[in-house]
Amino acid sequence: MVQPELLDASVVRAWARGATDALASARTELDGVNVFPVADGDTGTNMYLTVREAGAAIHDADDGASGARLLRLGARAALLQARGNSGVILSEWWRGLALAASRRDSLGVALDVAARSARRAVAHPASGTILTAADSAAAAARHAEAGGMVGPLGAPERLTVLDAARRGAREAALRSVGTLAPLRDAGVLDAGACGLLLILAALAEAQRHAGAASGHDGVSAPGGIMAPVLLDLDLTGYAPADGGADTAVAPPGEHGEVPAADEVELMFVLHRAADAAGFRPGAVADALRADLDEVGNSVVVVGGGAGDATGEDVESVWQAHVHTPELDRALEVARRWSGRGAVSRVHVRHLAVPPADWAVVTTTSAPALATELASGGAVVLLDLDVPPTREDLAQAVLGAGTPHVLVLAPPAVLGDGGLQDAVDALGGRDGVGDGPAAASDVVVVPAASDVHLVTAVAALAGALDAAGSGGEPADVPGVVRGALDRLRAARPAAAAAPTALTRLVSALGADAGIVALLPDRDVPAAVVDALAEQVAAVAAGADVVVLPTGRAGDHVGIGVEPAEDPGDEPAIGALSGEAW
Repeated sequence: MVQPELLDASVVRAWARGATDALASARTELDGVNVFPVADGDTGTNMYLTVREAGAAIHDADDGASGARLLRLGARAALLQARGNSGVILSEWWRGLALAASRRDSLGVALDVAARSARRAVAHPASGTILTAADSAAAAARHAEAGGMVGPLGAPERLTVLDAARRGAREAALRSVGTLAPLRDAGVLDAGACGLLLILAALAEAQRHAGAASGHDGVSAPGGIMAPVLLDLDLTGYAPADGGADTAVAPPGEHGEVPAADEVELMFVLHRAADAAGFRPGAVADALRADLDEVGNSVVVVGGGAGDATGEDVESVWQAHVHTPELDRALEVARRWSGRGAVSRVHVRHLAVPPADWAVVTTTSAPALATELASGGAVVLLDLDVPPTREDLAQAVLGAGTPHVLVLAPPAVLGDGGLQDAVDALGGRDGVGDGPAAASDVVVVPAASDVHLVTAVAALAGALDAAGSGGEPADVPGVVRGALDRLRAARPAAAAAPTALTRLVSALGADAGIVALLPDRDVPAAVVDALAEQVAAVAAGADVVVLPTGRAGDHVGIGVEPAEDPGDEPAIGALSGEAW
């Protein structure tokens, strides 16, 4: 006897729309209670963006695609575009569900496979998180499926199981405040657990709506439209378990693990042929997870082949995530794995830089500059193996979560324009009006070289700092363009660098205020020392900042900025490179 599909195609399509809408509506509220593993206020946004990508892939699928096929397509899209710790874990949960659907497992078994898959992806799982909610949902579903719980009279079996899973996740979310110390201190529920609750509630509602449409008992909104899914519990206001009259509940975001001043988030995607030799099935993720665990924390590695159960994939894909204070060591892990496949979509974001009205998205092939740029508030797309594309830039813009986004990239990456159109197309796929893209004003400033990038990011950081200290609101595009207009820059080979430096300084006469030197990895230290001494000779009084690129090669980026009025600081002067 052929087992029925795990979920009908119509249910999967309705679920994807409903979950996207639910997370879009709750995104800000979930962000506000994001205090674990770090209090960086983006869990809701990351889960929304991840599910939205899954939903877009499902929406674009052929009309005749089965429910299992749709789940696999959604899983692959979620994996490739997962955002942050919560998004990566969620993508693996979805992948587990897709694999179980391809085997035609029952719902209870499928939710158990999804929960176990997500937990295995995390190097050091913590209780009270999205993982606990997934476990609780799976246990409740298995219990209901075994006959331990009875649904309403006449309710379809799937709906009974899904309602049980939703209740299990809800109970886990409510328990989370008493499980994790950061949540208990802040008096909030876990954002990831609550996000998964919304996703399961949307799945139950999609099944309920399908049952009503086919004549089964159920409840749906008038007119055949699936009822919206909303959080049915308070996320804040929970007093600590031992709290007395003098114990105040802290506002969201004031507790949780505070990122180290130099800690960054690194994410990248690894592609390998499905038949590539060297690892037994499942060992790639384990090995990559172990490598990253040596250089940081919050390690999650997800993926494999989304069609593992069907053999339809010709390529396997993994997404890696780590928080680290040693980006160079973490990037060395990515470089090592690029020799075993192809590494793409390398994202670097500084965890200690809070969101502001303006975000900046940039791309570079200089790995040693990534921390410098991220420290200035940039989301950095690193060209480590596979160059970033315009769509990658658009995805990063959507993930910024700020009203305004400044994009700095070489003209070769920007192409013939159209980035705003790409952002609008991606952001409008789900039809949700309050997603991050809907309110984003995107300003594109071409940056021809790494010198232009660091100058622009430093100028932006300085302008926002001044505005935050009580100054006038910053004209960010004007400040950045002004800094770039004043900059004199070149990137000669090391042998020609002295001549180029003299020419750039001479162009400013006695007004040279600061000189930045960005040597590639193969430029001898003696050459850099000689250039610094040359600055002292041809531009007495000018400061020198050295920022190694970490990129293979023998070129030197040179940037010269004029001296500013007293009290003002050149943009490059805000950088934290080595002073000479």
